[in-house]
Amino acid sequence: MNYVYDSGALIGIDRSRDSAQVTSHQERLIAGDRILVPAPVAAQVVRRPDRQARLMLTLRSCQIVSFDDSHVSPIGELLARSGTSDVVDAIVALMTALENAAVITSDPQDIGLLLETMGVRRPVLKP
Repeated sequence: MNYVYDSGALIGIDRSRDSAQVTSHQERLIAGDRILVPAPVAAQVVRRPDRQARLMLTLRSCQIVSFDDSHVSPIGELLARSGTSDVVDAIVALMTALENAAVITSDPQDIGLLLETMGVRRPVLKP
């Protein structure tokens, strides 16, 4: 299965005091799941890589997906249709749709609205 992580999923792993979120990530890897992280999401959470060892190890096991000019119009149009303005949420939703993925997000309502606006039904899971 494919998964897209938003910043909330990665922050949860980075700040985790217990190992539940880290274990869930490792279980996805063992199952052969593909974990995608949009580059702008990674940029939101990497603040002090020298002090974020858990996060940096997690990102190494994910596929970081670039944001390029082919995404500009679809993202802008999605934001206009949904009446929302968060570009990163729209990137997460678009990647979820394009990759036929489940999304791990701390913001299920906004991501759900964006997916609904696209007419896409995908699992929206909390970290």
